[in-house]
Amino acid sequence: MSKFPVHADLFQLYTRAIHVYSESLRVVKFRDICESNATNVTNSESILRQLGDLMNESQYSCRDNFNCSCPELEELPTICRKAGALGSRRTGAGWGGCTVSLVPEDQVEKFIETVKNEYFNRRFPYFTEEELDNAIFSSRPASGAFIFKKHAAANPIGG
Repeated sequence: MSKFPVHADLFQLYTRAIHVYSESLRVVKFRDICESNATNVTNSESILRQLGDLMNESQYSCRDNFNCSCPELEELPTICRKAGALGSRRTGAGWGGCTVSLVPEDQVEKFIETVKNEYFNRRFPYFTEEELDNAIFSSRPASGAFIFKKHAAANPIGG
């Protein structure tokens, strides 16, 4: 009845719900770890490992509970972890996707070169250096998106 039939005997609502709820919990845990250590970072390696573990759990849950994976989607995060990422998970895979990896700052350059060699040069040998630089790059964590409301100041002229 469809050009792209669904190959499933069951909709697996339970495992999909497990993924959704556990993903929400991972987001809360990630935020809590960041907020509780924002002013007093005593063991940054431990903190980064905890955050990386949450990212990895997300990737595994996508694969095991939500069944939204395949060997090709597992390949890049696996390579990223082998290249030194403490955590790596896919994001946005429905639109071509990418991975987000947590890498210690002093290992970023080596990480990028390893991923270029192990993944991109193997799969996309025709990429130019500029295309590679657009495909894999580093960024620092930031506060993310938020709504900024500018409060109207009282009119000093009496309006």
